[in-house]
Amino acid sequence: MKVVMDSDALIKIAKSSLKDLVVSNISVHISNGVKKESIEEGKAAGFADAILLERNVSLGKISVVSTGKRKEVEAMIKDLELEGGEADSIRLFHQGRYDSIVSDDQKFLDLIDGIGIPFLTPTALIFYLYKIRKLALEEARKCLEKIRPMISTEEYSLTMERLK
Repeated sequence: MKVVMDSDALIKIAKSSLKDLVVSNISVHISNGVKKESIEEGKAAGFADAILLERNVSLGKISVVSTGKRKEVEAMIKDLELEGGEADSIRLFHQGRYDSIVSDDQKFLDLIDGIGIPFLTPTALIFYLYKIRKLALEEARKCLEKIRPMISTEEYSLTMERLK
């Protein structure tokens, strides 16, 4: 699976202790805008997970891809009133052969769903890794617990139900 990941999802994956497992089993690509938000700004704010993410980029486990600008994609971004990493994630999705965008920002997910871009959430990645037998049931539940404070009660409950 080849995905574009936004800052919100990247940070949650790092906090769930799933980052290494995700980047070992899923081809993760981020835009320069997402790198700036999650790594550069994260390091400036003193977040330890930003240093871990930077190491994964330097090791080639997370690919940083420059985004170009295509007229029709820029018009869509303008209509959706997006900027920063979210706008860059859409640019990146449209310039490559990606399966989905991974995010946990509900407003952003609603927008991309409305324009037909497939998406996953960090909890869906936990479930995916469980389904492909890269994560044992108990490990999947522990990872879900680690990000519980950062996700909605509905998403937590739904994912926990799927893991039964």
